[in-house]
Order: sequence, then structure tokens, then C-alpha cells
Amino acid sequence: MTFEIQPNIKCENCIKCGTRPHVEQSKKYWTVACPNKKCNNFVKDEMVNIEGWNRLNKSNANITPNQNFKKTA
Repeated sequence: MTFEIQPNIKCENCIKCGTRPHVEQSKKYWTVACPNKKCNNFVKDEMVNIEGWNRLNKSNANITPNQNFKKTA
């Protein structure tokens, strides 16, 4: 199941193609992903991780796409 992220939530656009991500739900995980499947840009976690997506998609970040983020709070 796929959900759009509301416009009032601060969420960076995809660094590869510039589109706004959406949230996908699977059995155990939530994925914040670019709708363009060619980008293969996503963050997968047990909760919706928009903070991790924002860190991954900052234009000046030096983060590798496969880096695991620590859970906060």
C-alpha cells in the first residue's frame, strides 16, 4: 500500500530525480521511497523514517545510500 506524504510535512525531494517521495507499507516495514523506480532511492525501517530520508537526500550530505541510521527517540 502506498501513501502520499502531506505537503505540510518537511520532506526533502529525491536527490537523484527531484520528485517528492511517498510512503510504502509492507508487512513489517515502512519505506520512504522515490516514486521513480529507476532511482532506487529509499529508506526502510520499522517506523516511517522521514528524518532518515531527509539526511540521505540533503544536497550537501556525504552519506552513502546503504548507510544504516540509528533510531532516535
